[in-house]
Amino acid sequence: METATEGGKGNINKKVLRLQRQKMENLTPEMLAKSMWVSTALALVFALPPLALFIGLYDIAGVNIGIAAGVGFGLHFATLAFSKKISAALSRLFD
Repeated sequence: METATEGGKGNINKKVLRLQRQKMENLTPEMLAKSMWVSTALALVFALPPLALFIGLYDIAGVNIGIAAGVGFGLHFATLAFSKKISAALSRLFD
């Protein structure tokens, strides 16, 4: 990460943050496989529990479809709130 100054019309000495990207040559097959498994596990964690709750409430309990969908979406967004922690735990799991 480096900072640079940029001069321009009305932006005298404006600092711009430039992030260096990781080059594709530095990626190992192990790193790509790990990221694939972590991404797949995250997708399952974010999608399956809310879907199961929605189907369970609507089909088994007989709750109104709008209420069941609201509860399912609520659980989905609640798990998204903890996505960084879940991703870090899955990354440690797949090490």
